[in-house]
Amino acid sequence: MFRRPLLRAMLIAAVLATAVTGAARADDAALDKNQKALAEVRSRIGDLQQKVEADQNEHDALAREMQTVERKIASATQAIRSIQRKLDEQQRKMRDTQADQKEALAALDAGRAGLARQIRAAYVLGRQGETQLLLNVDNAQTVGRMLTYYDYLQKAQLAAIAAIRAHAQELDELADRLQEQQSQLEQLRKDQQQTLSDLKDQRAQRADVLQQLKARLSGETDNLAQLKEDERNIRELIESLKKTLADLPPDVSPSDKPFATLKGKLPWPVRGALLAHYGEAKAGGRLSWNGHWIAAGDGAAVHAVAHGRVVYVGWMHRYGLIVLLEHEDGYFSLYGHCQTATVQVGDSVRAGQTIAGAGTTGGYDQSGVYFEIRKGADAIDPDRWLAH
Repeated sequence: MFRRPLLRAMLIAAVLATAVTGAARADDAALDKNQKALAEVRSRIGDLQQKVEADQNEHDALAREMQTVERKIASATQAIRSIQRKLDEQQRKMRDTQADQKEALAALDAGRAGLARQIRAAYVLGRQGETQLLLNVDNAQTVGRMLTYYDYLQKAQLAAIAAIRAHAQELDELADRLQEQQSQLEQLRKDQQQTLSDLKDQRAQRADVLQQLKARLSGETDNLAQLKEDERNIRELIESLKKTLADLPPDVSPSDKPFATLKGKLPWPVRGALLAHYGEAKAGGRLSWNGHWIAAGDGAAVHAVAHGRVVYVGWMHRYGLIVLLEHEDGYFSLYGHCQTATVQVGDSVRAGQTIAGAGTTGGYDQSGVYFEIRKGADAIDPDRWLAH
């Protein structure tokens, strides 16, 4: 009579178990597929990046030296931030240890006070032993009560002494831990000072190279040639990326709005004064800006203007360190003069996510970010896309 319900329950359990296992396998398969796709993107773009940077630096020793110095500065800047995070964490640990010390000391004081009370209570009973107490009491009920109390007092004293020893040992261990944490903190501070010193030297070296670059580009012809070469390099990079990634699906989710529908709604990558804007003349009026150059403090967070995929992170002459995002339908957004990048090739980013720190890379004195939007390789006016 109970066999059918039991059999039905067993069948349902088996089906559910199979479904859960199948779902888990499907999730694992999807994760594996995504990881393989990410590895493929990074591999393809890595090869392309090596070629691009090699081509740029082949005939330009100064640009090569500037790039090397700016890489060192970026690395040192990231190291300083990392050390600062470790310092903050170490100081938090020390505060926690000091709080534990305070609690352990309070517990030790409480234990000592409790033991003192027990000793006074024992003294009240008299300095006679257990046998003498029995001889001095006539009532059997009183004798039993006295023995119980005497036994309790002995056990309480032993427990109090054990607790005091444990708290004392804990205090010793906490003192050792605090000393070790203090040593680590001092070492981190030494590392920070050394890295800051290295950074100062690297910035001085960069200033020297920058003066040489400015001297070389002081002639209008040389400057114009460099600017034209930079634009050609960017166009070639984007065309190469389009070919490299042509067979890979765009990195979008169903909730993402198509990039083309975001015209006039995009957030600014940073907030600051416009140092140069799209269409403004440069190089004596023979060229014009292809994007906005926006002032921002050194290291200020640079945000992605829309969801997309990181397809390039690298140095490119006067653009400095750039982060290039691919969006749907052939749109790209470019962020130049970055001090550091916080993303890597293949990463998916969401609108508003920090992707870099503003800087002066590319040989500039003014800190900020250079921002472009491109449809394919062609630059388009970002002012029509950014929210106002």
